[in-house]
Amino acid sequence: MSGPAVRLRRARLEFDPPLVPGRLIRRYKRFLADVRLSDGSQVTAHCPNSGSMLTCLEDDAPVYLSRAANPARRTPYTWEMIYINQGWVGVNTMAPNFLVARAAEERALRIFAGARSVRREVKVGAHTRLDMVVERAKGPLYVEVKNVTMVQGGVARFPDSVTTRGAKHFGTLMGLKAQGADAAMVYVVQRGDAASMGPATDIDPTYAELFHQARAAGVELVAVRAEVSPTGIRLVRRLPLAE
Repeated sequence: MSGPAVRLRRARLEFDPPLVPGRLIRRYKRFLADVRLSDGSQVTAHCPNSGSMLTCLEDDAPVYLSRAANPARRTPYTWEMIYINQGWVGVNTMAPNFLVARAAEERALRIFAGARSVRREVKVGAHTRLDMVVERAKGPLYVEVKNVTMVQGGVARFPDSVTTRGAKHFGTLMGLKAQGADAAMVYVVQRGDAASMGPATDIDPTYAELFHQARAAGVELVAVRAEVSPTGIRLVRRLPLAE
């Protein structure tokens, strides 16, 4: 028999083949990063993060890259993590989606009680998709997942830049809730130096207002901290919500 904490830690992403170490030279054009590998060579890696990456960028910081499965891809590497404030920070925004789907399969969070299956990239409108829907015994749960890399004063904050897309997702979730469906926003904090998580009001006051409106409307807001290492990433515990 296993408790929720054990089940949550089963939500794990392992890096196979092993990641490639290097040091950050610069991040630019949002989706590109120049990295110096351990053999002294320089490569351009894909940066899978559209945010500002505020509080998780530092020149010459250690980083890890994964190799692209397609050898013909223009950028043969993908930037996965950076070492900041004595810990690894996961920058790949796709990792949280995988981890939360695994958490649903393991029924590792209260919102996933009775989960039977998970469907990814679900169309819920003519021009809107959500990250997943979790089919449960009591009905479907519509879920959007956000990657959190910014920490200020021990509090993880989202977003790190103005996000109209994030605001749209809150509108979609509140609309589903008003129609009688269950809806949730799950924030995955990919660093270990946060004790709680809340909206970045100073960066995007509109998003912060929607954060509180959605919570009052019954949309489940869940923050989970991930443990990031060069061998893998796993969810470890829930974080309380902050103002």
